[in-house]
Amino acid sequence: MAKARKASGLLAGCLLLWGAAGPALAQPSVAQMLGYRPTQQGVACSTPTNDELSSCKVELEKGARPGVSCWVLLDGQGKKLRRFFDSNGDRKIDIWSYYKDGKEVYREVDTNADDRPDQFRWLNSGGMRWGVDVNADGKVDVWRMISSEEVAQEVFAAAAAQDFARLKALFITDAEVQALKLSAAKVEKIQKQLAGAQKKFEETIRKLKAVNDKATFERVESAVPQCVPVETTGGAQDLITYSDRTILYKGADGKHDWLHTGGMIQVGLAWRLLDAPSPEGGIDPPPPPANGEVTELLKQLTELDKNAPPPSPTANAETITYYKKRVGIVEHLYAKTQAKDREDWLRQLADNYSTLAQSAPKDKAALQRLGQLREQVAREAPSSNIAAMVTYRELWGEHGPQIGPEGKDVQAAQEKWMEALAKFVQQYPKADDTAEALSHLGMGREVGKEAEAKRWYEQLVANFPNHPQAAKARGCIRRLDLVGRPLELAGPTLGGQPYNIAGSRGKVVVVYYWASYCQSCIGDFARLKQLHSTYAAKGVEVVGVSLDDRAEDASKFLQTNALPVAHLFQAAEQQAGPNAPASGMSSPLAIQYGITTMPNIFLVGKDGNVISRTLQINDLEDAVKKALQ
Repeated sequence: MAKARKASGLLAGCLLLWGAAGPALAQPSVAQMLGYRPTQQGVACSTPTNDELSSCKVELEKGARPGVSCWVLLDGQGKKLRRFFDSNGDRKIDIWSYYKDGKEVYREVDTNADDRPDQFRWLNSGGMRWGVDVNADGKVDVWRMISSEEVAQEVFAAAAAQDFARLKALFITDAEVQALKLSAAKVEKIQKQLAGAQKKFEETIRKLKAVNDKATFERVESAVPQCVPVETTGGAQDLITYSDRTILYKGADGKHDWLHTGGMIQVGLAWRLLDAPSPEGGIDPPPPPANGEVTELLKQLTELDKNAPPPSPTANAETITYYKKRVGIVEHLYAKTQAKDREDWLRQLADNYSTLAQSAPKDKAALQRLGQLREQVAREAPSSNIAAMVTYRELWGEHGPQIGPEGKDVQAAQEKWMEALAKFVQQYPKADDTAEALSHLGMGREVGKEAEAKRWYEQLVANFPNHPQAAKARGCIRRLDLVGRPLELAGPTLGGQPYNIAGSRGKVVVVYYWASYCQSCIGDFARLKQLHSTYAAKGVEVVGVSLDDRAEDASKFLQTNALPVAHLFQAAEQQAGPNAPASGMSSPLAIQYGITTMPNIFLVGKDGNVISRTLQINDLEDAVKKALQ
């Protein structure tokens, strides 16, 4: 909270507005506007790079009422980055807004004029949360609005931080229990659960030793809420509930496991927890018929998932065995669930069969079943998002093994893959999976067909401007147009020092994008070290850009593979709420030029313009010699 108070003081002292008087008392600089950070963690908003700062500007914007105005920070394209607003004309900022790709995604509001935000709202693509800080400690004490998925994210964040107060803010209150007019038996059960919630939470933390600040949130399993009719509640109204939301996470030990939120209930525009989380819980499917066979199947699925194999880049017997067992159970649950409630099981079937088809390509049964599911949803819900999802999973099941390292004729298989993806995006131009398909089309056409690759990237940006893939696609377009243009590269090094390639004008610069898990980088580092030793005195500079997930991984790699040059590293922004996994391939340094494969080498001439962006290590020395002439 110290940081939040300091920032608020800066705003109160430096960003005062004259209101109706016209010009501001003291126009803030771009740096001052960017100096304020969201009080809450996990806010993904647009932030300019060091090279982009010079094109940003601050403007005064008058409000609709006299005396009301705000400071607006714009990027070089005129898109909003920040907006600090005086909503009541007292010449003090009381609303701080943050933008991503020109749209507001997060807002902080000072409602009691103490120069500190006490309400926090996530907007548009940022989500729907609305939290209130009651005691001015910078933490949310009450949630006015929050979805069940966001509750699950908060549950994981509380567990990872071992912060019961954060969890407690999600619990249903006595007043809300009374407002729902629940039966006396239901009220007694909830009160008993909440009374023991702290002890249960502490027991869960002790059991899940891998859940700490190093653990990462992966996803919330999809589920459909249940409507419990009034005649069975013993109360006065129908209730919308979840018996559980299941969270998949990656623990500090690198293994995947589950955390269960426990029951929750909808109260107005917010979901409230009825209990503390636990390591064990049931699968939360669409409500099945109440019979013993379904119950037994759910138990079998729960037990099977407890021993799910970790994700693996290559097929193995353990993965194949697991998914064969899983689809067998899910098929039975799918068949025994009412048609209107089957979508969740259908999604699981498509995902599981697709993985099985890619893991065991010689066994055609999984691919055949995917084809049957695709034909079924095409009849029942043509052009729907679920139809696109099943079709896309079938494409991966069919083409994934052929374009992989074990494929026989990879070039021919790649061409068929591109044709299949092009047909898919034409058939489903706005489906959830289409953005990813467009990204694959762009990457697949970069070799030999760059103009077509640009068109696919441009279509992705146009049709999915707020999708996480869109930022990477914009970077790819910049990279494809890079030859003959200045390279902008700035950021912190692994040692914490600032770096800007603009300071290397007059030198030939080799920019090498790498990561510790890229095996070819080991040999490349030895050659780069020799190149630097030979040509540094002649005006050649080498700079590395690490796209590792963590700075520790990059530093450890350099201890055994020394390359004594500047190595940039910038952590990725969180994409999916608190404790979301942050991949180095989604870091600002990767997104800037759409880096999709590694290693990647740029060669920059003495004039600062890019000579090549597609060099291989074997051709680098000859290219450097030519650039020095």
